[in-house]
Amino acid sequence: MGQNLKDSTNTDINLISVSSLRASLIHAYFKDLETQEVLQFGYIPEELSDSKSANWNSIEIPGRSEPILGYVNSSSREFSLHLMFLAGVDQMKNPSLESGEPNSNTIEDNTIAVKHKVDWCRSLVYPDYTNPNLIRPPHRVLFSIGNLIKSVCVVTAVNAIYKAPWDADLLPLLAEVDLTLIEVNSVPKGYLEIRQGNLSKI
Repeated sequence: MGQNLKDSTNTDINLISVSSLRASLIHAYFKDLETQEVLQFGYIPEELSDSKSANWNSIEIPGRSEPILGYVNSSSREFSLHLMFLAGVDQMKNPSLESGEPNSNTIEDNTIAVKHKVDWCRSLVYPDYTNPNLIRPPHRVLFSIGNLIKSVCVVTAVNAIYKAPWDADLLPLLAEVDLTLIEVNSVPKGYLEIRQGNLSKI
């Protein structure tokens, strides 16, 4: 449990069932709260943006040298991060395999794994049509970065860039993904929870 965040860059990076998670090895990941699948990051992001703002109404008073401000509400907490998936680091385990054994370590398997991880991220901005009688919104995720962030979010934007070299099927060995997430809470947080550093509990 005391493993440094940076050490997790040497950890096998897998799409796995949450039932097989080991908390001591998982430091940075998305957990799909509908399917319970987990996408572990290949690398700890070098930079993470965490922003939120408060909205105030300006009340003008004649003769007063400055307006009176009245609090209205606060914006959503927004995260932006850049992920990198690299063949050779991002080994995919098929979540349908109970054994959890990784696929063979070939170039083809690695590039398919990279594409699969990008597709997994892209799926988070698509609605769920699995029930023909019900259109469900894109899945919520638990966004976790060690002890820094553990937040329930929706993904609002995904931008993927595929980079050379490419394999024989023109699948990339490297992909970079920029994501924007917005925190969603059924009960809004107050100043005390934030100041005390309380993390979301799922």
